Amino acid sequence: MNIRVFAIFYFSIFQGWMGFAGKNIQHWAYQPIIEPDVPRFSEDAWGSNEIDAFILEDLNKANCPPPEQAENKILMRRLHYTLTGLPVPAVKNKQFKFSQKLEELLSSPHYGEKWARHWMDVARYADSNGLDENLAFAHAWRYRDYLIDAFNRDIPFDEFIIEQLAGDLISNGKPLEEANRLKVATGFLALGPKLLAEPDPVKMEMDMIDEQLDVVGQAFTALTIGCARCHDHMSDPITTAEYYGMAGIFKSTKSMDKITPPTHWFEHVISSKDMQLHAEKHEMLIESQKKLIQAYKDKAAHELVTLKVVSRIPKNPANFYSESTKKEIAFLQETLSKYEESRPALEYCHGVSDGNITKLKVHLRGDPDTLGDVQERKFLSLFQVSVHQLPPEHESGRLQLAKWIASPENPLTARVIVNRVWRWHFGKGLVETTDNFGVLGAKPSHPKLLDWLAYRFIEDGWSIKSLHRRILSSATWQATCKTLNSSLDPQNTLFSRFPIRKLAAEEIRDTWISLSGDLNRTIGGKIFNPKNRKHIFSVTSIDETNYNINRRSIYLPVIRNHLYDFFQLFDFPDPTIVQGHRKESSTNQQALYLMNSPFSQSTASKIVSLTFDEDKSNWIKEIYSLILGRLPSVKEELSAKKFLRDFPDPKSDHHAATAFTQSILCSNEFLYLR
Repeated sequence: MNIRVFAIFYFSIFQGWMGFAGKNIQHWAYQPIIEPDVPRFSEDAWGSNEIDAFILEDLNKANCPPPEQAENKILMRRLHYTLTGLPVPAVKNKQFKFSQKLEELLSSPHYGEKWARHWMDVARYADSNGLDENLAFAHAWRYRDYLIDAFNRDIPFDEFIIEQLAGDLISNGKPLEEANRLKVATGFLALGPKLLAEPDPVKMEMDMIDEQLDVVGQAFTALTIGCARCHDHMSDPITTAEYYGMAGIFKSTKSMDKITPPTHWFEHVISSKDMQLHAEKHEMLIESQKKLIQAYKDKAAHELVTLKVVSRIPKNPANFYSESTKKEIAFLQETLSKYEESRPALEYCHGVSDGNITKLKVHLRGDPDTLGDVQERKFLSLFQVSVHQLPPEHESGRLQLAKWIASPENPLTARVIVNRVWRWHFGKGLVETTDNFGVLGAKPSHPKLLDWLAYRFIEDGWSIKSLHRRILSSATWQATCKTLNSSLDPQNTLFSRFPIRKLAAEEIRDTWISLSGDLNRTIGGKIFNPKNRKHIFSVTSIDETNYNINRRSIYLPVIRNHLYDFFQLFDFPDPTIVQGHRKESSTNQQALYLMNSPFSQSTASKIVSLTFDEDKSNWIKEIYSLILGRLPSVKEELSAKKFLRDFPDPKSDHHAATAFTQSILCSNEFLYLR
């Protein structure tokens, strides 16, 4: 291919790319949310609310029959795991009224733990920095506890957005506890991985800004804004100029106290003003004592010359001090040590604040050394909302950006979170690409239902709990996982059955500890106590992090570059990126772990110790009821009795019962939600 043909070929591609991006302003996700009409259906038709009307309309078009309702015992288990991540309590009376149980679980403090963990996947939460300098985020737990509290209180999602992006900017004038809560919320922006060993401070800062922009874009609007750093977005109408306009907002945000090595990230002091003043006075006392010691040493050293003990001040004058001088200096040092030991411990949180307000020039091809035109701090222009305005000259623009994202006129925000919640309940979203609503993302399987849910979500005050009530009360969510004819909907695109899903790593672990009677259900708090900015793990060090703690899994430390092996094995998400859709795998390694690990064996043994009954029939029924939430069939009971009778160690009923219990804990019926 000669140069002329080569140039024409690539110029045609470039023209096509530019034309393609320009037309994509008409993409479905960028259109305003308009409440669609709910399909009409007869009173005796399948379904219990508007969600079912939309689902039934598409099922009818495909001549696919609607599903039957799941059994109560299955619904009970499904409801507990989807709202709290914990097993159904062992109760004698298994009868329940769905609406009452739904409200009970939404009011449980454990609901916040389960749903905070969902958002932590999106917020790429971790307790260490990862990358080249894996230092401890000693205060990250405060952001985790903020999330648990926010979901339990059902803070409206639009406020939730504003708090995480600009909580510090709306904290002025608030009582101390509320002001601190809002500052902690900005940990969303602060807890990303940072290339702390990057020798070029300009590049390091731009990489950090790019990471923040990318996370904000994907988490709240499912847009891959970071793709426009080096050139206009290849598929979505986002220009490089707009990228650097938004990047200017985060350039004007203080994320680091010190950008040059040794780097230090910014932290908010959240102690009371009185405590801060007390700490300042104490530091002044320490500094004063240090000066006093130095002055005394200087005086003593000069006296050595004056007394002609030495001809000049030696390198180590203390060797020539008199005994009385040594005692005096020792007393002063002892006093200094007491001052330092009694230093008031101020409390901190990871977060951001407004920094030096500035504008960025376009970095041509993403190179900070090759600069283009200056860009005003601004938002994207692919759609307009009423708060679309340039940030004030004296502010970073984070608050205005947060309000722009949280506006009911923003066509993406409500659609994205509604789809996330749907995906967390069903295991698949109405839009399969939960973190990408752009042109290269998937189209919605039920666009009218998605828009109706988004519209009602806004009308309901952006309430996540109200959204739960709508979804979980639907016949679609309460459907059986079985189908009469799977060929009519082979991929379950029409939601003709409930999608079977595997329990998450945290659900498996928490259930095992709960069933063994060891689960500590304390809400919140710190269990990981590293020194702030301490090296946690690298390729040359040993990770001494302790995971042998009987708290819920949400409280276990998340160490980047070196996840807890149980988490890794059971598909825990990568904590360096937005992960709105966890993968689900079934591997040989998982099976081997379930059969052979000390954790599964000790869990089974503890369950047997708590439940064992000489009446084998009663005990077998209790094990099935406790672990699977149902009684065994006659065939299963006979099979269990034969297993116990024929066990190779006939002298040990406990060993036989433990082996049987472990087999139930490893069963697909336990590991999967139906």
